[in-house]
This record gives sequence, C-alpha cells and structure tokens, in this order.
Amino acid sequence: MFIATASPPLPQPHGLGPQRGATPDGRRQPDVQVPAVVACLSPTALLAAREPTVGLTFWRRPARAGLRPAIASALALPPFSEVAQGSPDEAAQALMSRMPARMRPLRAELAMLGRLFSTLSGEAVVRFRLEHVADDACRQFHIDSVELRLLCTYAGLGTEWIGLDGRVRRMSVGDVAVFKGSKFPDSAPRIQHRSPPVEHLPRWRRSRLLICIDQPGVF
Repeated sequence: MFIATASPPLPQPHGLGPQRGATPDGRRQPDVQVPAVVACLSPTALLAAREPTVGLTFWRRPARAGLRPAIASALALPPFSEVAQGSPDEAAQALMSRMPARMRPLRAELAMLGRLFSTLSGEAVVRFRLEHVADDACRQFHIDSVELRLLCTYAGLGTEWIGLDGRVRRMSVGDVAVFKGSKFPDSAPRIQHRSPPVEHLPRWRRSRLLICIDQPGVF
C-alpha cells in the first residue's frame, strides 16, 4: 500500500488554501506520521478505511470494459437517481429491476461492491444510489454526514478530492474509494471531496455515471 499521489493535481478553486484535513468538528488536523490516504491495486486497500489514522482508501482498478454496453445504455437515458436498499444482492436486484435490460450486467458489479461495503461497515443492510448526473448539483467541497461512503465513477469525470498537501485531485474511472464521514467514531483526517463541475463543458462531456453506497437513512 502507498500514499495516493499518482493523480495529477487540478487547478485550485478560488480561495482554497492548503489544508491538513479536517476533523468532524471542522478543526485543523495536526500532521501525522502515517498516511491519511491509502491506495492499492487490490480491494484489500479498502480494509484500511477503518484504521484510526485513515480518511480515504482507494482500490485502483481500470475501467470495466465488460460493462461498456450497460454503461452506454445508462447514459442514453435522461439524468436519473435510483435508490435501493437491502442486503447487497437484494439491493442490486431491486435497482436493476427498474432499469433497461441492457443495464443488467451492472447487477453483479454493484452486488460485489455492496458486499465489500457491508464487510467494512459491519452492516447487513446497505443503500445503493445509482446516478446519471449532468449538472453541478454537488460542486462544493464537503465531508459527508455518514460513517463511511463508497463511491465509484463508471463514466465521465471522477470525484474530486483535496489531498493533505492542499491540492485538488480526481478519481479515475473505475476506481473504488471509501471516504470516512463525520459520524465515524475516530479523529482521522477527513478528506473533503465533491462532484466535479461540468456545466461549463460541452453538453456531450457533461454526463457522469456513478454509484454511491452507504448505510440506510443517511444522505
């Protein structure tokens, strides 16, 4: 495992200075000697999400070539946000039952990610939110009011996050990340993140497809 520094920094938004992460109550977090951001080419990287010094974990993986037809089918629809909850397999089945048949190959992928999240959270019931986004609905950097949240982008620009060096970085398509939220019971640095602004882009570049997995009852 290594500190995630591979993503190139992005231009800094106005007024954003360097930070060392933020604790749930917004206080500055002092420097620590162990990484707050951990990444690996194996899903075992995600297990570090529960470590008391870690605020963000990455499973680095390439775009899912076998899912391209399903992803294209989702992007052919108008923007949507579909939510389902239950066991990982139940939630994946419920979500896909409402989507076009060509999207069904996503079911196994979502169930797999749901099982990973269930293991991390210790919760048998998870909530999926599958979204086709084409606007700037969540463009402010923030810390989620949850314990843990899993994000994966399948198409379009990936989630942006602020490293402990104050630089803005972006997840790659296919990467799986688990962000620690303000409700997790430790003092690890929290990594601020956001959906990338897209409304300034040509219309054909605005669409994003992503999955968000967390505990039921939170947003």
